[in-house]
Amino acid sequence: MATSLDAFAYPAVSRPRSAFQHLVWKDFRMLQTLLLAGVIGTAALFFLAVLRAAIDPVSDPSLATLSVLWVLLPNLVALGIPPISLGTENEERTLDWLRTLPVTWSQVLLSKLLVGFAAWALAVLIATACFVLSWVVLRGEWDWGEIGRISGSESIFELMVYGVGLLICGWIAALIVRNPVGSVMLVIPLIVGLTLLWNYSIAGLVSTHFHHGVTFLEATAGQRVAILCFAVVCLVALGAVIAGLARHRLAGASDHRWQAPAVASTSAWQPSVVQVAWHAKPRPFRALLWQQVRQTRLVIGVACSLSMFAVVWGLVGGDSDIQRALIVLGWPAAQLMLGVATFHGDRRGMRQGFFADRGWSPNLIWVTRLIPTALASSFLMVLFPFSAGLDLYIGMPYGTVNLWQAFAFSVVVQTLLFLIGVLTGQWGRRPSLAFFGAPVVALLWMLPAFGLLAFYGGYTGLLWLAAGVLLFATRRLTPLVMEGVSSAAVWGRGLAYCLLALGVMCLCLFTHRWWTTPPEMPQWRKEMLAIVQEPVTPEVIESTIGVLPGTRNLELNADVYPLDRFDEGMKKIMLQTEFPNVGTADAGKMQFTIRLDPSINWSGSARVEAIYGNQPERFRDRALALEKELGPVKMMGESVSQSELYSLCVSTPISMKSGTRTFRSDGSYFYAGQYHPFDWRPLRRKALEVAAKWSTLSREQAPKFGALGELLENAETNEWIVIAGLRQIAYDQNLFSDRPLPQGEEDRMDREVFVRVVDQLASEDLRRESRQRCLIAEWQRFQTGDWSGWFDDELGNEKPFLEAPLSDPLYRLGIEQKRFERKLDVAVRTTLEQLEDGLPEWDDPELAEQRLLWGELLKDRRNAQNSLGHQELASPPRAPVFYREQDLMIDELRQMADRLREP
Repeated sequence: MATSLDAFAYPAVSRPRSAFQHLVWKDFRMLQTLLLAGVIGTAALFFLAVLRAAIDPVSDPSLATLSVLWVLLPNLVALGIPPISLGTENEERTLDWLRTLPVTWSQVLLSKLLVGFAAWALAVLIATACFVLSWVVLRGEWDWGEIGRISGSESIFELMVYGVGLLICGWIAALIVRNPVGSVMLVIPLIVGLTLLWNYSIAGLVSTHFHHGVTFLEATAGQRVAILCFAVVCLVALGAVIAGLARHRLAGASDHRWQAPAVASTSAWQPSVVQVAWHAKPRPFRALLWQQVRQTRLVIGVACSLSMFAVVWGLVGGDSDIQRALIVLGWPAAQLMLGVATFHGDRRGMRQGFFADRGWSPNLIWVTRLIPTALASSFLMVLFPFSAGLDLYIGMPYGTVNLWQAFAFSVVVQTLLFLIGVLTGQWGRRPSLAFFGAPVVALLWMLPAFGLLAFYGGYTGLLWLAAGVLLFATRRLTPLVMEGVSSAAVWGRGLAYCLLALGVMCLCLFTHRWWTTPPEMPQWRKEMLAIVQEPVTPEVIESTIGVLPGTRNLELNADVYPLDRFDEGMKKIMLQTEFPNVGTADAGKMQFTIRLDPSINWSGSARVEAIYGNQPERFRDRALALEKELGPVKMMGESVSQSELYSLCVSTPISMKSGTRTFRSDGSYFYAGQYHPFDWRPLRRKALEVAAKWSTLSREQAPKFGALGELLENAETNEWIVIAGLRQIAYDQNLFSDRPLPQGEEDRMDREVFVRVVDQLASEDLRRESRQRCLIAEWQRFQTGDWSGWFDDELGNEKPFLEAPLSDPLYRLGIEQKRFERKLDVAVRTTLEQLEDGLPEWDDPELAEQRLLWGELLKDRRNAQNSLGHQELASPPRAPVFYREQDLMIDELRQMADRLREP
C-alpha cells in the first residue's frame, strides 16, 4: 500500500537535470514562438507559390523565385534569434536574475549559441524540404545541375556561410546594444562589412575579382582547402569577439554600464521653476506626439538615412548591384520597420497600460502613434522614384500604362507594406518578434493579392481599398493594444482583417467584371448562325495556292493620319518618318501619312534574309527569288518572306534616302548609303509586284475557307506594304506635286510598275466581301467549339478565334467565358455594321472604343511577343479593325495611275 511519502521518492530516484539543461530548455522556450512562426511562414509561402502556379501557369515560379524564398526565410530566423534571445532577457530584466544562479557566463552563452544555431539549422532544413518538394511538384523531377547554382553566381556552400555570418553578427550586435531594435540596425553594417571582407579575401585566394570570381563548387581542390581554412580562421576570430563581449556583459553584478547615461544616473532629472513658468503643462496631443518621436527616432533616422544613401548612390553612379539590393530589399524592409516601430515603444514593458488606466482616447493614441512614422514613410515614398529610376515597367505586369500610374503603384505598394508593419506590430506577446514576423506576413498577404492582380491586369486601384481596410484594422486593434491584450483576440482579428482586405479586392473585382459584361443579343446570334457558308469542295482545295507558314514572319501595326487637321510644320514632322527628305511645299499638298510598326519574328522562319552588306551575289539571289515568286507557284513564300518584302518596299528605300542606320536582326547596324552602291529599285519593283500578288490571291481565297487569320496576316498586311511602297514611288516621281516627272530609265520603269501594281489591288467590293465573309465564318467556327476542349485534353474541339488566348486559365471561370462571348458578339456586330454602312474615320470615337474592345479580346497577358502583347489598342492589320482612310489612300493611288496613263 502506497503512502503519501512515496510521491517524494520519485525525484530522488529519477536523474535530476543539470542547470545547463534547464538553461537550454529556457532558451528554447524563448525562441519557440519565432521558430513556430518561421516554420508556418515557410510552409505557407511555398504552398502559396505552388498553388498560384497550379492555378495560373503564367506565374510558375522559376528557380530564382524559389531560391529567394529558400534563402530569405532562414535568414529572417537567423536575424531574429539573437535579438529575441538576449533582447527579451533585457526587456524582462532576467539577465540580473541569471547572474544569481549557480551557472557561469560561459554556460549562459553556450546555451544561447547552441539553441540559436539549432533553431537556424532547423529553419534551413524545413526551408530546404519545402524548396525540394515545391521544385519536384512544379517541374516533375530533380535536377542537380540546375540546383547547384543559386541565382547564377552563388553556391549553396557560400549561402550557408552567409547564414552563419548573419547569426554571428546578430550575436555581436545583441551583446553590444541592449535594445533589440538597435541591435537589428547594427547587424546591417556588420554583415555588410563581413561580406565585403569575405569577398575580397576569397578574391585574393582564387586570384580573381570577387564580382567575377568562382564559387566554392567551381574552385579547384587547393582553392577549396584555402577557402575552408580562411572560414575557420574567421569563425575563431569572431568567436573570440563574442566570448569577450559576453564575459563583459554577463559577468558581474549588473549591466548598468550598458545603459544610456541618462538612465543609469542615480538622480532623476527635475525641471526648474523657470521652465515650468515658461512652459505650461503640454496638451495631451503634443505630449503624446513628443513621446512617440522620442520612441521612434532611431528607426526613423535609420530609414531616412538608408533612403538618402540609396538616392545619392544612384545619382553618383554607384555599383548597380548594391543599388538594386537597396531598392529590392532595403526599401520594403524600411517601410515594414517603420510600421512595426509605430506601437513597439508602447508595448515594451507593457507601457501601454498607462493609457488604459487613465482613460485616454484610443483615437488620440492611434493618431499620435501614426503621425511620426507615417510622415517618414511618406518621405520614403517620394524619394523612391529618384532611387529606383522609376519607369513604366515597374507595374506593367499589373496593368500600369504610364509613368503616373507606375508612381501611384509604387506608392500604394509602400503604403501596404507600412500598414502591414503597423498591424503586425500590434500582435503577439513579444513586441520584438514583430520585426521578423512582418516580412513573412507581408509575403503571405502579397502573394495572393498580386497573384490576383497579375491574373486580372488593370485593377491596381483595388490596392487602395485594401490599404483602407488595413488602416481601419490598425484603428480597431488600438484599444486592445492599450489594454495589453496579446492573445488570439488580437492576432486572430488581425489575420481576419488581412483576409477581409483580400476579400474586398475580390468582391470589387468580380462585381466590376459582372457589371461591365455586355447584355446578351439572342436575336442577332440567331441571325448570324443562320447564315450558310459555301462548303469547301475538293476542287476548291485543288485550285488553291497555299502559303508557307514560315514566311509570314512579320506582325504589322498600321495607322493612317489625315494631314488636313494639322498645320504645315506638324505635317512635315509627321511625314518625315515616311519621306525623310520631304519639303514644306510637298508636305502642304499631301493628304495622308502612314505609320507602319513592324515586329519581325526571326526565329523559325523559312526565309529571313535581307539586303545587308556589300554582296552582289546576295542581290542576284534575291532578284531570282522574286522572279520565281512572280511565276506560277503552288505555295506563296517558297523563296521570300514578308520581312524581306517589307525591307525592300519600305525600310530600305527610306534608309537609302535618309542615309541613316539600318539595323540587322542581331542588333548591329550599318549605314545604308555607305554599303549599298547597287541600285535597289529593280528589287523594290519586283517586291511590290510579289506583295500585290500575295495580297490579291489571299483576298480571293480567304473567303472560300473563312480564314480570317489568313486575310489579316497575308492580304491586309501585304496591302499595307504595297500602299507604303507605292507612296514612296509616287513621292520620287513627283506625283504629289506639280513638278515635272523625272526622265531617267529607272524612273520610267518605276512608273510602269506603279500603274501595274495599282491595277492588281483588290477592288472596294472585294475587300468588303472578303472581310465580311471571313469574319462571319470565324465567329461561327468559334460557336461550334467547346470551352472544355482547352482544358480537358479534348484537342480538336477547342474554341478558336484569331490569336485570342482562350487556353488561358482565366477562361476556366464561367463568368470570364460568358464575358468573352458577349464582348466578342459586340465587336463582331459593330465591325460588320461598319463594313455594311461605311468604314469610320481614324478619329471616330466609335472606332476608338472598337480598337480597345478588340485589344481586350486578343491581348495575351502571358506572352509579350504575340500579335498584341501587352498593348491596349488593336490596330490594323493585327485585328479586324478597318479605316476609311485605307480606301481613300488606294483611291488616291488609282487617280495617280490614271494620270500616268494619259499621253
